[in-house]
Amino acid sequence: MGLKGDLAEMPLADLIEMTALGGKTGRLAIFRADGATAGRLDFSAGRLTDAACGELVGEKAVYALLAVDEGAFEFDPEAEVAEGEQLLSARTLLMEGMRRRDIVVRLRRRLPAPALVRYLGGDADDEAEASVLAYLGPGSRRLGDIVAGVLVRGEHDEYDALQAIQRLASRDVLRVEVAATTAPGGEGPQPELER
Repeated sequence: MGLKGDLAEMPLADLIEMTALGGKTGRLAIFRADGATAGRLDFSAGRLTDAACGELVGEKAVYALLAVDEGAFEFDPEAEVAEGEQLLSARTLLMEGMRRRDIVVRLRRRLPAPALVRYLGGDADDEAEASVLAYLGPGSRRLGDIVAGVLVRGEHDEYDALQAIQRLASRDVLRVEVAATTAPGGEGPQPELER
């Protein structure tokens, strides 16, 4: 028999911990508030063996799913689950996921989605920065569009994209222009990315 519920009543972090500690096997499906599938987590004898969220897989998918606060879940103990290698322990993933989530919230305040990003010149130092610069191109784009473009590829998550943008801006490879109406403290800095 499966378990269904609302994420507002049972947050995903609690579900992951409960499933891991209980040694459960099955698939935990996560749905957004609009009913769309957000992703899934596969457990085998309490070990988290696979995860998917959009194009993201593995640990990055877990981190992305932890940001889903509204919606529903369904645990199916009869589902065929991946028997692969265990991802990091549930406790480690939860601690890292919460740390990353806090950093993303702070970065969203400093780097709001409507801000315009302009390429000034220079090179990337790592893959995440290269993805940002590839999507930005030689001109300018909205920051939210750049982050969304990086997410589509599935190699990096929002945390990676925002960190890369911040590093590139600190080295003057690009400039982030925040309009007065999108300044920190206004309405949700990146509402189109909050799913």
